[in-house]
Amino acid sequence: MKKKNLLITVCSFFFCASLVRAQPFVDLINYNNQNFFSHYNDSSNSPVYIQDNLLNLFVPTKFKNDNVLIVRVNSEKATVNRSGPSPLKENLFSVSIPVGFMVVSPNKKWKYTGIFIPKLNSDLRDDLQHDFQYGGIALVTHVYSNNLQIKLGMYYNREFWGNFFLPLAGVDWKINDRFQMYGVMPSNFRFEYKVSKNWNTGVGWRSFQRSFRLSQTFNNDFIWVKENQVKAYIEGFVYKNLLLTFDVYRSVTYDLARHDYSDVNLQKSGLNTFAPFENNMGFTVGFAYRILNTLPQK
Repeated sequence: MKKKNLLITVCSFFFCASLVRAQPFVDLINYNNQNFFSHYNDSSNSPVYIQDNLLNLFVPTKFKNDNVLIVRVNSEKATVNRSGPSPLKENLFSVSIPVGFMVVSPNKKWKYTGIFIPKLNSDLRDDLQHDFQYGGIALVTHVYSNNLQIKLGMYYNREFWGNFFLPLAGVDWKINDRFQMYGVMPSNFRFEYKVSKNWNTGVGWRSFQRSFRLSQTFNNDFIWVKENQVKAYIEGFVYKNLLLTFDVYRSVTYDLARHDYSDVNLQKSGLNTFAPFENNMGFTVGFAYRILNTLPQK
């Protein structure tokens, strides 16, 4: 088990919440509905269906010198359904309000970003005193040309399993008029092909890890979610800045496990919804109010 967890950590480096994106656009509103279907790895082989709803709002304020005040609201509701003779259902919730600032150098070649991230991750069943987290992002961006920029930085979050530090590396590269790649590794990356003026398709990688505190009924233990997937997607503008998205993905790792409040390395039973299940297929549908974000002129 320790070797498996180490492999997951090395491959995904956990999830950096989608607060600073190395990508050639800005989504002022972004909603995704992710659906995953599988079976539990036990004698019952009961079906499991996980629906994950994510809504993100971005409110930037740009100043004359191109510096930007960053305010975001990120929310998630994950519902885990276990079918079979004794059906079970559990909900997990997350709300965060990242606030930060981006400073742009006079020659527009460098951008320095700092963000503070307060967060609530919980099943919202009782007192929330154990359910808060805090973290932040520090990021440096170098603009090499109108078609290429590189980002390096660090993400930190006080997860329920302890302090978590994540090195970040991102790239925006418009290879030509049809192909481009962008992403912040190790959490997400895309290789994209422009089909037409309004439609894109491509393949991507997504790694998403987070923790949720349970109620006192379950000893204030926490659920550790580990999710890695490869996907194929298509997206397009259907009306002005309104973008519709669809992807089909295969989970490489998908694990929800209950851990003890005091001993974070101890996995516990008692919630049959959060038990090992098989990797399988899923799909995501969503929409965004998107503004294309060309790189600044040098």
